[in-house]
Amino acid sequence: MLLSQRQIQHGVFMLLTVGSLLLLISSIALALETAVIVALIIAAIFCAGLWIAYWRGWKYAQLAVVILITLLTALGIQDVRVEYDIVIFIAPVMALILVQPRWMLASAVTIISILLVRANGTGIYANPSNLIEFTVIIGGLVFSRMATDTTQRLADLHVQADLARAQAEQQSQQLEQQTRELTERNAEQQRLLDLIVELETPAMQLADGVLFVPIVGLLDRQRAQTLMARLLEDAHAQHAKLIILDIAGVQVIDTSVAQALLDTAQALRLLGCTVFLSGIAADVAITLVQLEIRLEALITVRTPQDALTRFNQLTAQ
Repeated sequence: MLLSQRQIQHGVFMLLTVGSLLLLISSIALALETAVIVALIIAAIFCAGLWIAYWRGWKYAQLAVVILITLLTALGIQDVRVEYDIVIFIAPVMALILVQPRWMLASAVTIISILLVRANGTGIYANPSNLIEFTVIIGGLVFSRMATDTTQRLADLHVQADLARAQAEQQSQQLEQQTRELTERNAEQQRLLDLIVELETPAMQLADGVLFVPIVGLLDRQRAQTLMARLLEDAHAQHAKLIILDIAGVQVIDTSVAQALLDTAQALRLLGCTVFLSGIAADVAITLVQLEIRLEALITVRTPQDALTRFNQLTAQ
């Protein structure tokens, strides 16, 4: 079962509180000295209070309980000269679990120092062998905690790396999906634009070799170039002999557009086509005159029907 650090610390507080209460009950049952009973009552109250404080978020509760246990241990041991009491390890171990390893060292040094002062520098706790044993045990516990912390940090880094890798892969997949969707959307838009262009400048076959091309709306340079490219393809594919360009739906024309129409007519004539221009509005005619644009390369007629009549007359001669 995996426990979080907070759950472990709650367990330590519970252990200290319950242990103090059990010692208090045992002391009362054994009729120990009143001072001992009072001390255990105070310890139980402090442990329970600090546990509640920790539960409510007081960040110094762990440190307070370590200090309390350290002082109770150092001052509560009765025989400081002859009997070696292993209770001196309780406070450092609690410090190791609840706080940082340096507080374990501080707790251990405090306990030994107070015991040596109480024994005037003599007794069992001043024995070099015991001091070395105590130091080795405390040092081993500190290094054990440090190794555990290092392992935990490495595990956390590994988990974070896995999460980062998973997020990167997910973002990569999302980007690929967005790229595919954008490509498909662009392709669809281009298809629609091509369809619009095709619908804007349809080339309708009126008869064998006769193409009728009605031009409606704003005719700019780009659209005129597109028109020329499509007409050349259609004229070549259908072996057209007559092309009727009807601009009745065009209200505005300028020099560049007129030149594009002339270029289109010239290119179509190179393919062997006769080009008629019909449907010139009055405003467009005035503009062409004012701009001094000459349309000698085009045969102008009033209507598409006139273009067919003129073409028949030309071919009949």
